[in-house]
Amino acid sequence: MNEEWLPRMGTPPAYTERGRRFDSVMKYLMGGDVPLRLQGMPPYYVRYVMPDAGPDTAHLLRAADTRHVRYRIDPGLGISEDELNAQVRRIVPPAGARSRSANPAFAELTGRLTVPVLAIHETGDGRVPWSLQQSYRRRAVAAGADHLLVQRAVRWPGHCAFDGEVTAQGLDDLVAWIERGIKPDGDDVLSADVARLGLRWTPLFHLDDPARRAGRRP
Repeated sequence: MNEEWLPRMGTPPAYTERGRRFDSVMKYLMGGDVPLRLQGMPPYYVRYVMPDAGPDTAHLLRAADTRHVRYRIDPGLGISEDELNAQVRRIVPPAGARSRSANPAFAELTGRLTVPVLAIHETGDGRVPWSLQQSYRRRAVAAGADHLLVQRAVRWPGHCAFDGEVTAQGLDDLVAWIERGIKPDGDDVLSADVARLGLRWTPLFHLDDPARRAGRRP
């Protein structure tokens, strides 16, 4: 890993030319150029490029499925999107690996919500990317259940790293929604203006957050 990958690719944000191609693909996989994306990648960069296939993670790798992923890349980086998708190696899970009856933890989300859901997610989560919130919203819309889903972004580079204030406010708002019918506000996770994500729900801006430097609030 250190002898082959890092010299060729670099590390975020200090990428080589080849690494910038990789980062462009990662940007789209993470939901776009969301706040603090690059700051959230380093803790997981080497770990997920070369994952440990030990007993604690082998079941996760077995459930991986990239057959239907359409990888995106910015133009001008020496390879087109069609070329990229034609060359990338696809991962095919064994039969039943994502079966809802046999292995429900890895089954595809349907979006068919039956109860109110309030989701809180960091924009710079390098482990579980923000793009999953976008996918969740699309599936809820397709299922006609998006009225039961409220999503909030926290502008931070981490995984489940938001503080007790964020959690407590979210729980209070969810309880008020369930018990008194007061639906809480959230972010428009499908908006093209990702720079405004989480401005309302982030109690303290990260030092590298452009919103901190600009003194922005909603």
